[in-house]
Formats: sequence, C-alpha cells, structure tokens
Amino acid sequence: MRKTLTLSMLLLVLCGGTQAFASASFANRSLGLSVSGIGLVGDIKPVDWILPIALEGGLYLENGFEVFLRPQFFLARVPINATGPGTAGGIVIGGGGQLGVRYLFLEESIRPYVGLHLAALVFNTQPSVSAYPGVGTQVGCDFFVGESVSLGLRAVVDMSLAFNTFGRDVVTLFGIGGGGYVTTYF
Repeated sequence: MRKTLTLSMLLLVLCGGTQAFASASFANRSLGLSVSGIGLVGDIKPVDWILPIALEGGLYLENGFEVFLRPQFFLARVPINATGPGTAGGIVIGGGGQLGVRYLFLEESIRPYVGLHLAALVFNTQPSVSAYPGVGTQVGCDFFVGESVSLGLRAVVDMSLAFNTFGRDVVTLFGIGGGGYVTTYF
C-alpha cells in the first residue's frame, strides 16, 4: 500500500510538472504589422508629418530582452524647398526602419516595455533623395488577445541628423510619434 501511494504521488508530481511546463512555454519569435504617425518638432524640419506602415520582426533573447527589426514604408508631407532650393513640396514616398532592443517588464498577457533603436529615414524629395540616420527610444505595451496574438500601442521619440542641408553642416531633427500594431508569436 505504501509503495502504491508513493508511486501515485510521484506520477502526480511528474504529470503536474509537465502540465505546468507546457502552459508556461514562451514563443520567442514574432511577426507583425504596425501603423503610426510621427511629427517633427523644431524650427528646421524637412517634413511636417510621416505616416509609416511597418513590418515587424522580433526575437526574444532571455531575461525580458527582445531584439527587433522594423522596416518601414511611409507617406510624408514635405514643404516646398524643405531640403533645398527647387525641392517640390507635397506628399512623398519614403522608407527606412529601426533596429533595436526592448526590455519587457512583464512576460504575462500584458507586457509593458521600453526600448532603444537605431533608425533611418529616406525621403524621395525631388530633385534629390534625402537620408537621415538617427537613434530613438520607445515605450509601449502588448496586450495578448489570444495565445499567440497581441495588440499593442507604443510611443516613439527619435533624434536624427541631417548632413549638409538647410545651409548647415549638421542639423538635429526630433520626431515624436505613436501608433498601434498587431503581432503573432510562434
């Protein structure tokens, strides 16, 4: 009787441990789509606003850290002569992206985070193409609506540099924005 009770307890612990481990598994890759808006602040700015649509990919490392890549395609409103004489104003197409790392404060169904990233913006402003490298920070939160799907909101602040434009060697540009996204984890 004592052997049967001991064996039953051992099986219960092993089966219970397996069940607990399976429910705590964490998918470490993600793909998503985001839509956001960014406004540039300051006296000198090459665009008034940017509306990016981005693909998102992430890889969870460990201890709450995740690395991400976010290639963007966007529409932007460029004022006339914004990046030099003869620059056509209006809506232009651009591209760019972000490569960075974010830290998740919680790894539950609600996941607040902060992040740092390298950023780049490229505008097709006629008669030339303008590129702006930079760095940025973000704060946001993922809300899981299913086992492997989350909706999220984020705010972003970027600092970019404009070289040899606006009659100066270097101009610092600040962009502030935010947006929403949907992500699936696998």
